[in-house]
Amino acid sequence: MNKIFTALSILVLISTNALADKCYNSDTTPVILDSDKKPGRFYKDQPDVTDDYQVHIIYMLLKDSKDKEEDINGKLEKWVKTADKWILKTTKKANKKSNFNNGEGQLLKWDRRKDGKLDISFIRLNRTKKQMKKSKWGSCGNVFGRSIINNGFNNPKKIYFNFGGFTYKEWPFSGGFPFFNVFNKHQKKWPLNNDEVGYFILHEILHAMGGIFPCSPNFFEGHNTKNNKSSGDMLSRHVGEGGRNLDPKNDDYWGHTNKNCPDMQDSVYFTPTSDTPFDPFEVVCLPKEKWKFTKHNYENIYARGEGDMCAYSRNDSTAPWEKELGIFQTN
Repeated sequence: MNKIFTALSILVLISTNALADKCYNSDTTPVILDSDKKPGRFYKDQPDVTDDYQVHIIYMLLKDSKDKEEDINGKLEKWVKTADKWILKTTKKANKKSNFNNGEGQLLKWDRRKDGKLDISFIRLNRTKKQMKKSKWGSCGNVFGRSIINNGFNNPKKIYFNFGGFTYKEWPFSGGFPFFNVFNKHQKKWPLNNDEVGYFILHEILHAMGGIFPCSPNFFEGHNTKNNKSSGDMLSRHVGEGGRNLDPKNDDYWGHTNKNCPDMQDSVYFTPTSDTPFDPFEVVCLPKEKWKFTKHNYENIYARGEGDMCAYSRNDSTAPWEKELGIFQTN
């Protein structure tokens, strides 16, 4: 892929600047076409087989997108299998250096149905391609994340992987807890491919977990350093075709020794799970006095203010339990 990948992952999705988007509309009611009603397709999260932390998959289309049925024809399953191989290999390399998990790799905890298949839900947005083009960043004030949360996908023990089955003018676009987005094509030029899907999923879900945090020594605009050319780090702000290693020096966000800063390998969304885990929801969305699972005293973890990486803190993304759990309210 002869292009520079610029990670715009966390800069505009949570911010109230989204309200100035020409395409913005608070209505996130999904569209359900008769042609979308197909066997094996689910519009809601199916009953869980475990109460563990999980990553749930959404297959999302625009109002006028062609339905390629990637949620029911096995294509999304193949993307995840391919990504799993890359993620396992990449985390294994990083864990050997940090002597974590006996040097073995880790995988994401995918949400599965009782039949063992991935639990994939379907959402068709109430936005057309033409409407989306009016948006500076193409997200219409992050209609992706708002539509996910406002339509019942708001379990605080889940992160939502939004796979956009349409062309998007930016590349992967992650907004912070509880979702991240990857699209099957960028600007009609660059379709998602097997060599990169694992990298994009791991890069973006680390953002969805709140990473990386300002307490990381090489923190730069939500990433690790400005340019990958010198660091070889997959979480650099500008990656291009440089190395895609996971914190190669184990000094910043993976396998590090700074107890005051979250170590992403300790996230509860990885398996095997660390003996000293943290819950991204608590760390990103709740004040420390309300943390119950996370037994750490992290410092300097907010880039712009408390709740800056928590989409539940937006006043146009609501879950029924927000007041009860006491999440940050920032906008």
